[in-house]
Amino acid sequence: MPRLAQPAGSEDAEEPVALLGNLVKASILRYVRANPDTTMKPICDALALGPTTIHPRLVELETAGLVIADPPMTDGQPRGGMWVRYRVNNEAVTDLYLRLGFAIGEF
Repeated sequence: MPRLAQPAGSEDAEEPVALLGNLVKASILRYVRANPDTTMKPICDALALGPTTIHPRLVELETAGLVIADPPMTDGQPRGGMWVRYRVNNEAVTDLYLRLGFAIGEF
């Protein structure tokens, strides 16, 4: 069974790549950045993906602080059918971008 390749010195890139190393999450961030205060349905429609694909990624992005939800999650509990509006936490996304840039020697 192959093992996960983990090059020496790659530790700094692990978190940024894990958070954005997924086309769905990157596409969600791009859409929400262009359409602040949007809900899940327009995101699903724009990306042509269902809520069972989008929702878990929104939760990951919210938990990571990259997306701000209104109302926010409380103690990881579901919001019970509430309409949630999402916007990008630009400061956190910029920080993540810079960390990835440093990790790959861009800066």
